[in-house]
Amino acid sequence: MNARRFAIVLPVILCAAFAMAQSDDDAAAIRREHCNAGVFVSGGSGLFDRDNVQFVRAGIRVGRVMTGELGSGYLRGTFEEDIEFTPADYFLWAGFRPVYGLGVNPVVMKWNFTHGKKLIPYFLAQGGMIHTPIKVPPGNTSKVNFTEGPGVGFNYFLKPGRSVTFDFRATHISNASLGDHNPGINSSLQIFLGYTWWKQ
Repeated sequence: MNARRFAIVLPVILCAAFAMAQSDDDAAAIRREHCNAGVFVSGGSGLFDRDNVQFVRAGIRVGRVMTGELGSGYLRGTFEEDIEFTPADYFLWAGFRPVYGLGVNPVVMKWNFTHGKKLIPYFLAQGGMIHTPIKVPPGNTSKVNFTEGPGVGFNYFLKPGRSVTFDFRATHISNASLGDHNPGINSSLQIFLGYTWWKQ
């Protein structure tokens, strides 16, 4: 790196380091036991042999951080449990009319990596169900389908007690043989975008 580039890059690096050192701990609320609530929208598509189905969802979420910080270093974190309600749940199946449903994920378990001051990544595991007025997918299937799968995402704290949430979820959908036919969707990718209020 020549002197001119060094003279340009060095102040930028120093300013960034200073800003990081002086930043407030906006994510303090996620480091202790307390409740939170949020809203979200999501969309996604089936993969591989089920790329002809899409999902559109919107709902609310309530949760609680169950522990204080555990562990050390970059693995330090808190355990959180959430419940998600999706009163607007749509299946968009190619060659078949859109189907509206109601969904609930009563089990959304998260491990929040709390090393950062604004950006808090997490891993999650989810389990829930979707009820539709007609059988989905078409055929001798079921009006009830179950959802499960892992995910990865993050909270970005805009200010203390307020964050935007973004995650990717690999979701398996199946009626667990409630119907005579259980084609299921072995894998789908769903993207969630939300806003969360953290109790101060």
